[in-house]
Formats: sequence, structure tokens, C-alpha cells
Amino acid sequence: MRKIRTAVAVLAVAALVGGLTACSGSGDSATTNLVFQQFDPAGEVKGLQTAVDNWNDSHPKIQVKMQTQSPANPQQLAREANTGSGPDVVQLANANVAFLAKPKILKPLDGLIKKAPMAHGTDDLLAKDMVKFDGKMWALPWTADTMALVYRPSSLKAAGISSPPTTWDELASDAAKISRHSNGKTAGFCFGATGSASATQWFAINYYIWKNGHSLVKKGAGDAWTTGIDKPQLTSAINYFNGLFKSGATPKSFQSVESYTDPAIANGLANGSCAMTYAPPQTFRTLEKTADATVTTAPMPGGLTDGATHLGGRSLGINRNTEHPAEAWKFIKYLASKKTFKTYEQYPAAKSTLKSLDVPKNQQGFIKQLPHARSFARYIGSDMSVASMQQLINQKFSAVYSGQSSSSAAAAAILANLKSGIKGKG
Repeated sequence: MRKIRTAVAVLAVAALVGGLTACSGSGDSATTNLVFQQFDPAGEVKGLQTAVDNWNDSHPKIQVKMQTQSPANPQQLAREANTGSGPDVVQLANANVAFLAKPKILKPLDGLIKKAPMAHGTDDLLAKDMVKFDGKMWALPWTADTMALVYRPSSLKAAGISSPPTTWDELASDAAKISRHSNGKTAGFCFGATGSASATQWFAINYYIWKNGHSLVKKGAGDAWTTGIDKPQLTSAINYFNGLFKSGATPKSFQSVESYTDPAIANGLANGSCAMTYAPPQTFRTLEKTADATVTTAPMPGGLTDGATHLGGRSLGINRNTEHPAEAWKFIKYLASKKTFKTYEQYPAAKSTLKSLDVPKNQQGFIKQLPHARSFARYIGSDMSVASMQQLINQKFSAVYSGQSSSSAAAAAILANLKSGIKGKG
């Protein structure tokens, strides 16, 4: 799109100039041009570009141009759509679908699915709860991911540890042991602990809370939202992560690190200055290529417990302004097929396609954990966005790490803000 125009107008002028008196059939040969926008970094989408090129080679009448806008920016898509433009097909973070569905920036897919069903139907898909709103499906779950434990077996072995931790207590104990044994040369557990809105400590914190049977918020009777954790339980969670810094399991320098993609973590696992972290599949693959020793994966502590880790991923939506919804849907079905995942290094959201993949042994941590992961849909529906919760949690936990707040005060502030944000009774 942006905006899509075919050669119809040009052909009309040509017909007048040439004095044609009968239909030439040129309309049947006109090419439909689609724009597909995705948000992953250019270095991670070579296989996806290959899949798009393969589509173009085999579909001369429906040509697709892939554009990259990284990082994901749903607000930009909304602005473009509201002016009647934007891409035809767009890759979305699952958590952003509801944001774009409520103002109907996206086109509901139900009618298209009914006219041209997927081979295995939609029951075959993971994370459907993230793409449905008001009884309609606004995007198609496309890829699935989660955060697995990433570690260097040699670093664990050097500290006398024979296998990766399976509980959070084991993680804290093993990480501290690794740091001590190496005299600080190898950090036991590395994670992004800054107080920024997008810091990835958010994932580990939620995993810990979920594994202990709690939730930041939950929907109660009559669709009323309330908090799902009390002050002592939340204080305990804050103390756990602050304890990683106190014990030396995690160096204090990681309080200024935001993400698992930061060189302090990615290069640390590659060169041995970090023993363990957590990351999604695409980050692990990049890290693996630069590592000077074996790196591998395992489920997160408690990761084989249903709902104790998150199910993330991407979905595919259609801009409400597209002039070619049927062609856009045909392309989406191709992207969701086995053909695409032969070159695109992501895990498909379609269970049947996921089972058909030949996944390397060192990525089995993701595969083992995925069936047990559950989406952040558990937090969606109140008057407080997931992004706002993430910002709140990161800020308050980080304030404790730096000594600006006690864990008890931070817990109280978090609960007060959650109760206010969700407009529940707590």
C-alpha cells in the first residue's frame, strides 16, 4: 500500500491513445503490489527476506516489498492508518494487537479465514488469546517464543556444578558459587536490572512471581480487576532479586544494563565473563555464533510448570486501509506455512509446523518450555497497560538495588500504583 495503486489508470490512458475498441485483457495481467512491514533488526531477518523473495518468484501477480521498522512502533502504524496509509501486512508484537484492535486500525480476519481457511485451522495456533478482541480475531499468531535459561556448561563445571538449576533457589545458590569460585572473573547470573521502562528484568521477575503462585494483577468476579499478590509476597520477590547483588551472584554493574542484547550480557556469555542469563531464541542464535565455547539452553527455573513463564511471539495483521485484503491474507497464510520456516529462524505459532522442525539440541530448552508457557493476556483488560506495569516494576525493583528504597516500601508503592492503575480494590 502506502498507498497501493495499480496500473489501471495508465492502461486507461493507453487505451484512449491507441483507439482500442475492445477489452485488451491487460486488467487480468496487472500486478498487485503489497507492502509488508516487520520490526526485527536487519541482521535477524535474512531468512525472512529469502521467504519473501521465494513468494515473489512464485507469485508474479502478487508482489510483496518487505520494509523494516525497528523497534516495533504500534503508535506509528496507528498514525499512518488514521491518514489512510500504512503497510498492507504488518508484523506485530502479540501484546500490541489489542492496542490496534480497539480503534479498529486492523482489519478483522474472521471473514477472510472463513473464505480461505488455513490448512490446519486456527485451533492449531498458540497465543490465540492475545489476538482476539470483542469476539473477533484481529491478527494471526505467527511466531512463538519464550525466555529460556542460556548458559555455558564449562563455567558451571568449573565451579563443580553438573547441571543447570531447575529452581530459583538453585539459580541463586549456583550463581553465587560460580562468582566466588572464579574470584569474580565469571559472573554467575547476568540480567538487565536497570530501572528503565523496557528493562528485561521484567520477564525474570514475573517468572519468579508466577512460579510462586502469584500474579501482579488478576481478573476477579464480575470482570473486576484486583492485585494478585500481597505485600509480604511482593517484598519476598524484591528481596530475592536484590539478594543476587548482595551475594555477588550478579555484579552491581548490571544495575545499569537494560537488556539481554547488551554487550555486557551477550559478549559475556560468548567470552566467559558471564555463566548464565536468559534470552529469546533469536538472541541465543546470534550469541551462539560468537561464543568461544559451547553455549546451550535449558528451561528457566520452574519453566516446566504450566504458566510459570511467558509465551511471547509475533502476529500478522492486515491494515484496515488495504485495497487488497484477499491477496494480503493469501500472503499471510504463506508466511505461516512450513515453507517460510525452512529459511526463517523463528519458532512457528502453529503447533503442527513446530513439531515438524528439526531443532538443534542446544535449543531444546525453548522447545521443552514452550508448551508450558502462557501469554501476558493474563494482564490485559484492566485500565492499566502491560507497558505501564513493566515500567512500574522495573523502577521500584531497581530503586531497591541501588539503596534508594527498602524492599517493603517498594512493595507498598507497587501495590498502591497497581490498585490505582487497574481501578480495582486490591
